[in-house]
Amino acid sequence: MANKYSKSNTSRKAAEEKTMQDYEERRKRLNRGAKIMALILVATMIVFYVISAGLFLWE
Repeated sequence: MANKYSKSNTSRKAAEEKTMQDYEERRKRLNRGAKIMALILVATMIVFYVISAGLFLWE
């Protein structure tokens, strides 16, 4: 009986480790995506600012 519980505990522990690895992987991927989106947003803002300033100075 004790052997049955110890087996379930180890399999549960292995499952928890797997879910933590999945969580870490998803978090890293999400952080990378957020950084890329932030860089795209900053680049877009700079381009819009340059175009707006150019149009304002053109008139």
